[in-house]
Amino acid sequence: MRLVRVGLLLALAAVGGVGGYLVTTVDDGGTTSFSGPEPVAAVSPSYPVNPVVVLPDSDRPALQPGLPLRRATVGVAPFDLTLPVPRGWDRSVPSAGEWRWYPPPGNIVNTYFLRVRLIGNQYQPVDHAVDARLDALRSSEDVTGLEVLSRTDTSFVAEYVSDGYRRVTMEAYLAKEDSADSDAAYAWIALVGRRADRPGMNDLFGRIVPAART
Repeated sequence: MRLVRVGLLLALAAVGGVGGYLVTTVDDGGTTSFSGPEPVAAVSPSYPVNPVVVLPDSDRPALQPGLPLRRATVGVAPFDLTLPVPRGWDRSVPSAGEWRWYPPPGNIVNTYFLRVRLIGNQYQPVDHAVDARLDALRSSEDVTGLEVLSRTDTSFVAEYVSDGYRRVTMEAYLAKEDSADSDAAYAWIALVGRRADRPGMNDLFGRIVPAART
């Protein structure tokens, strides 16, 4: 009988190795009893997933459609660009060959702005410039959760999270008019904002890009 009891214990222990361990108790008379199997913590738990933390948008009112525009010129002829920009927005030059326009009172974290850059010296076909820009966003350490919402050979619309804020970007590449190298990207126009700004961004971007002249 003792050998049978030992064999039973070994068998139950083997079952515990698969589905958990049995809890045993021994009373004063030497009789052993068993409770049901109880789960044990995994030895190698799955890798934790770090969720993307998105901070609340600023409380600035959303960009509205129908903003009045004015013509502006960037660069120096013959390497210049004229385009309509929102009237009353402030212009800044963060680096050589790049211009930005912000609504008053200027640059506010997580709001909307217009960005223009002359890139003719990169000698990239327009469609290649679009690909390169998307690749740069995908590989950027400052960008997570990139989602391309629409795309053409010359432009795209995407969302991503940067510095904790969800951003919407509309970007287009223009070739130089009347140029022997008419396939090369000459100018880059980007409008960046929030999801709440999408209606106003669609309207503004749709009026700026077709009216730009290289």
